[in-house]
Amino acid sequence: MEFEYNKSLINDLLKKSNIANIDDVRFFVTNKIEKKQKPYIKKDNYTERSYGIFANNIKDENLHKKFEEIRDIIKNS
Repeated sequence: MEFEYNKSLINDLLKKSNIANIDDVRFFVTNKIEKKQKPYIKKDNYTERSYGIFANNIKDENLHKKFEEIRDIIKNS
């Protein structure tokens, strides 16, 4: 009953507003409630297990520098 009243009210208001030639408004009604879940963001929190102690036997200078940068990051974290 209330739904039909609301539907007719919406139709009357649309006709009065002169938006377009609207004959009928169709609705889809369900009895299921949408469950909106908050996105679960898992933060990766790991305790540092390394102390940056490893051998750097790479002969290429660029790669050797990169390994040393990684070592510094591990030591400072």
